[in-house]
Amino acid sequence: MLSTLLNLIVFLISLGVLILVHELGHFLFARLFGVKVKRFSIGFGKVLLRLGVDKKGTEYVVSAIPLGGFVEMEGESYADSKGLPGEFVSKPVWQRALIVSAGPLVNYLTGFLLLFWVYLSGAPELLPIIGKVLDGSSAQKAGIMAGDRILAIDGHRIDLWDELSGYIRGRAGKQVSLLILRDNKEVTIRLVPQEGKIRNIFGQDEKVGLIGVMPDMSAYNTVRFPFLKAAEKAVMRVRQTTVMVLRSIYLLISGNKQIREAVAGPIGIYEVTSKARVLGINVLLMVLATLSISLAVFNLLPIPVLDGGHLVFFALEALLGRPVPDRFYDYLSKAGLSLLILLMAFVFYNDIRKLRHRNSSAIGLITTMNGINSINDVFINEGFEENIP
Repeated sequence: MLSTLLNLIVFLISLGVLILVHELGHFLFARLFGVKVKRFSIGFGKVLLRLGVDKKGTEYVVSAIPLGGFVEMEGESYADSKGLPGEFVSKPVWQRALIVSAGPLVNYLTGFLLLFWVYLSGAPELLPIIGKVLDGSSAQKAGIMAGDRILAIDGHRIDLWDELSGYIRGRAGKQVSLLILRDNKEVTIRLVPQEGKIRNIFGQDEKVGLIGVMPDMSAYNTVRFPFLKAAEKAVMRVRQTTVMVLRSIYLLISGNKQIREAVAGPIGIYEVTSKARVLGINVLLMVLATLSISLAVFNLLPIPVLDGGHLVFFALEALLGRPVPDRFYDYLSKAGLSLLILLMAFVFYNDIRKLRHRNSSAIGLITTMNGINSINDVFINEGFEENIP
């Protein structure tokens, strides 16, 4: 019971942080350009808690549905405009575009800073120690045993499991020489990785070299990177996550069956944050970073009612020299909202369905809010097919 309560608290705080930094981006840029903000809300729907009103008249509230938030500004549409200088529509297009894009940009910045901190303070990395050898595999036939530590492959020193996995995958059908530490003695074993198929996070099969071993999940080191290296790795991770989310959305739209099965929503995020809580603070921070980046990407999609949709309208206004007609704007906004409602209904259905057919060995997530691929991707591998070399 206590564990469930802690998991729920971590989940709500995680969502709250992601929503807060996103809306804070909109809020700060609105204030910067002199736009009056009427309400700053964490959550949608009925107001549960009124936190107060500041000197500039902004009311701060917490609302009932913790799946988003909003910053309500004066004169957000031309239909509501009264011609006052503090209205949103009274500002130049470029200022409005910056106000709208500030939310996703702050999510990106948050993701980068969290990753940078984790790499700087200590990122857990699996060691190249064999936890299990699969029956009938090349490794079993060659005599590799659980507990063996891989020291080198073809003369190349191996320090991390990812190095072992990455090298083996590219050597299908080619003999490799493994230097192994077993019972404090070095042993050389030669074998040929078999060509096999693994299913990646997008549900697609990839041909790779496999020897049939799995890592010892209890064997990992905390690796601290220098300042510049930590920043470099954080930037790379931001880029990788962005590409992953965009590719996931493309596959979802194109009707990929496997990725539709992998789609999850708030319940899936709850499960991931719950597992991250047990694994430690840096694991949770990496999960939050991935969620924050994914939230930024999703919000930048050119769908009306999302930030990306508003940016498209601003671009049209700049090109045409006049605002988009209200009727056209309203029609597309309603269509975009309907699309989002359908998508949310789909992910909730998927969440509930998967609760009845839960696979305890893996949690694959591609969500309307995140695009996170798995808890193992933000920390350590948990024996997924994609991590078996």
